[in-house]
Amino acid sequence: MIPINKLERIKKNIKKECKNCSSGCIKCELKCSRLDKYALSNIPVEYWTKSFKDFEGDRNFKKIIRDRMMDIDSLYDSGKSMIFSGNLGTGKTYTACCFLKLAVTNGYSGLYTTMADVVANMLSSSVDTSRYYSELISKDFLTIDEFSSHWIFPSERAEQTFGTSLEYVLRTRFQNQLPTILCSNDNDIDQIFGGFFAKSFKSLRSRHVDVFLVGGKDYRRK
Repeated sequence: MIPINKLERIKKNIKKECKNCSSGCIKCELKCSRLDKYALSNIPVEYWTKSFKDFEGDRNFKKIIRDRMMDIDSLYDSGKSMIFSGNLGTGKTYTACCFLKLAVTNGYSGLYTTMADVVANMLSSSVDTSRYYSELISKDFLTIDEFSSHWIFPSERAEQTFGTSLEYVLRTRFQNQLPTILCSNDNDIDQIFGGFFAKSFKSLRSRHVDVFLVGGKDYRRK
């Protein structure tokens, strides 16, 4: 989660730079309220001020996604999930966070997490896994970044434990029509899980998920 001191420092600087905040500024209060929602949803700080209209990546991808962002309520009602698949730095996380920011500012609950954190929490003996699963399942919008086989520990027990757990979470969300965004660098998303879970995920994905290939170069190198 975002450190409280970091959040408060950012909000303090916003008000400090505003000429109207000494007498009360609704604009800044609304902006700080949005930041509270971003922090609560665990959206990385670097994406708080980024807007999808400034996205400089794949133009075809931007056009398709922009149309989906036009009506977040319809997207939620459809329950359709998405996978953004592409090379590093093509804007997958950028786009997913823009979706999540739009969702939480429109009254929906949301959560950003990474595959590494999901694996660590699901396999940790110090985490209340039942409560953790409930958190992942209950959010209106969920983003899992770095959705990749690299984070699954190379052991049969770990693969079995993680495969069963995440497959359950994704199946429950998909079947309950809760929008889920997965960002992946893997070329073959259906092989992120091994064995039986690969077939199960492919079946779920084909029914409930739209896959978008994100082209372009690594914009983080700019």
